[in-house]
Amino acid sequence: MKKPCVLAVDDEPDILALISTALEAESFEVATAGSVAEFWSRNDTCDADVYVVDITLPDGTGFNIVKELRRTSNRGVIVLSGRGSETDHVVGLEIGADDYVTKPFRLRELAARVNAVYRRCSPNPEGVKAQSGDDQSGSAYSSSDPSIDFTFDDYKISLSARRLWGKDMVEIDLTTAEFNLLAALVEQRNKVLNRDQIMNAIKGRDWESYDRAVDGLVSRLRKKIPPPNGAPQYIRTVHGIGYSFIA
Repeated sequence: MKKPCVLAVDDEPDILALISTALEAESFEVATAGSVAEFWSRNDTCDADVYVVDITLPDGTGFNIVKELRRTSNRGVIVLSGRGSETDHVVGLEIGADDYVTKPFRLRELAARVNAVYRRCSPNPEGVKAQSGDDQSGSAYSSSDPSIDFTFDDYKISLSARRLWGKDMVEIDLTTAEFNLLAALVEQRNKVLNRDQIMNAIKGRDWESYDRAVDGLVSRLRKKIPPPNGAPQYIRTVHGIGYSFIA
């Protein structure tokens, strides 16, 4: 059975060695890169399940890597930041990262976060092209697919498979955080969730609640699940409190 694979990029060899040590002990296969160019070269030959991406690289920024990964993949992405600033964490979430780790880090913490992201992520089946953003191409639902837990208009959700289908049962690609947000809101339909409740549902209680991060996730999710022409957004803003799902 193939081991799950992590592709890590960092310009510090010592950091890459620590990442390899921590994750190989957890039965992950680990591939490493020291630059943006090397990352993309390794990515062509490595079928990664989780990416660990340092922000500051010698030939570019890890944020651009995350943006490109989110355009083409729904695999797990963890941002590695040496600055530890709130801005880095928020930007990482806004562009689609699933988690972040601040350097210096404890090996057990890194391993735990990679394991958690790996468990939450549900890669698309082989040969299936997922929908991203406004792209309407994707995999159609078939009788062999998982059971449907929630429906609203043309949309259907399977919580067990962590999948969302839209019109004509074309699958919509969501990041881990986007799916967790949608699931949390749909499971509490017509109830108002504040930002702390939303962040707990998305990331767990060890995360701080950053308003910008929540607002950015809501904005991205709204673009991916537009309502019928002229209808109000499914996710309603409750000013001063949070958000509510109405459908």
